Formats: sequence, C-alpha cells, structure tokens
Amino acid sequence: MFGGWLIKFGNVTLPNSFLLADGWESTPNQRVEIDAYRDANVLLHRETSENYKTKITFSVREMNLSEKMAFQNVIGLATLSGAEKKERKVSVTYWNDEDNVYTSAVMYMPDIKYQIHTVDERKNDINYNSFKVTLIEY
Repeated sequence: MFGGWLIKFGNVTLPNSFLLADGWESTPNQRVEIDAYRDANVLLHRETSENYKTKITFSVREMNLSEKMAFQNVIGLATLSGAEKKERKVSVTYWNDEDNVYTSAVMYMPDIKYQIHTVDERKNDINYNSFKVTLIEY
C-alpha cells in the first residue's frame, strides 16, 4: 500500500517538498540479459538473470545552501560506511511502480551536478538551480 512518500534514505523519508513535480522517473525491475543467441531456425533464445535491477532518477527543486545541506544530510544518513562510502552506496526504500509496493535496495549514486543560480553576498547564501539525482541498484 502506498504510504504517501516515494523514497527513504536509510530510515529517513525524503520529504516530497524536495521533489519537483513531474521529476520522478523510475525503471523498476530491469531485466539483465546473461546470454542471447539465435539458433539454426533463427529463433531467439534469451537467458535472463533472476536478479532484477532498478534505476531511479528524480529532480530536486531549487534551494538555498542550508536546504541543500539538509538534503545532503538525508542521503548521508543512508550512505554505507567503509569502502562503500567512497563508492557512494546508499541504502534506500523506494516505491516500485511495477510491483506497486515499497522495495529496499542498495544503490549506487553517480555524481550530482550542482549549478549555482545566484550568490547573495549580503546574506552569505547560495541559491542553487534544480538538479537531478540518479540511483542505480547494485
């Protein structure tokens, strides 16, 4: 049953207010092909792994420096320790749109590209444009 949220990092729900409308995109349960070939009758034979992988991309709204740091803190709480931290492995629970249930997974988070919109010298603040976060299941 849907609980009103899309993703948790560790045990912390990412507030929906961080997400842009129309900014959630998921490819749940991607099939991984191990082998494929055509036989003498040109029939296709596929061997597909039992382990499905999910990819999620979501857009985060414009925010100032303190909001961005709060967002990064949510992700940091889910980052696994040791070598996994360097690899950006995060523990997440997400809404699986194919199965219509929440699913837990360990995912890799590629680099995030931050773009500064303005710098407020008077308030000592930075305003960031919206940005995308991608998560790829291990």
